[in-house]
Amino acid sequence: MQERRTKLVSISEAISHIPDGAKVASGGSLMRKTPMALVREIVRQKKKDLTLYSWSSGMNYDMLIGAGCAKEAWSSYCGLFQLGIAQNFRRTVEEGGCRYVDLSETCCKDKFRAGVFNRSFVISKVPLNTDIMKNPEFKEIICPFTGERYAAMEAFHPDVAIVHAHRADKYGNVQFDPIRMMDNEMDVLIARSAKLCIVSVEEIVPEEEIIRTPHQTLLPKLYVDYVVHAPFGAHPSSCDCRYDMDYEHGEYYQECSKTKEGFQKYLNEYVYGITEEEYINKVGGVEALEKKLGRGGWN
Repeated sequence: MQERRTKLVSISEAISHIPDGAKVASGGSLMRKTPMALVREIVRQKKKDLTLYSWSSGMNYDMLIGAGCAKEAWSSYCGLFQLGIAQNFRRTVEEGGCRYVDLSETCCKDKFRAGVFNRSFVISKVPLNTDIMKNPEFKEIICPFTGERYAAMEAFHPDVAIVHAHRADKYGNVQFDPIRMMDNEMDVLIARSAKLCIVSVEEIVPEEEIIRTPHQTLLPKLYVDYVVHAPFGAHPSSCDCRYDMDYEHGEYYQECSKTKEGFQKYLNEYVYGITEEEYINKVGGVEALEKKLGRGGWN
């Protein structure tokens, strides 16, 4: 019998498989369960000319776009929720440094679903009579059966998906906790829509534990290419019922992001030149973060 492949790799190895110019879909919603450890590593490796897909984005987009990694981004929203506007995102888009396509949440969901089922496009009535139709990727079509008008939207077909989850085994069977934010249910579609899927997880568990709790395995190894062990991998965003958002660090990030120079200072301090483990230690370390942020993550 052929030996099963272990998919557990270092974060640097996982991100090394993202080429410049790739279409990268990011999981999470707003400031909840965003794959920030993976995002920081993309910035460390200075990937460039990326096209970003999400259904509701936050610091993941703000950091990637502010660091000059992206040339284009699609989402229904980009902001830091309770912390305010996404300042790097807004500044870069206003200056013409990144094209942004603003969609509705339903359009983003439909485009990811179409990608999962390998469709080339999907139809919707939502974009009709809006400026969304000015984008060349949207075309008006007529239903041959009823004569109704629809917008035809190109499906999302990401080259790579980056998602943060609760736990996995070394073979790539990824589980999500039974109690979680419904907003993050899109993560499974985002992961399955991509050609290559990278998942960071809070913990690595034995295969026997996966077998014991099959109802939690929403991403079987079939859909996962690389697994990265990243405790507090969503920090400073929250992780469903594991820990809350780190407002203190988020506010510091926002203060730095007021200017390009300030954001570069933040990157030099918390991203460039350090490993992800060193980042977690700089923001307090695992034990201190567990005590500070507790078992929450509903923010």
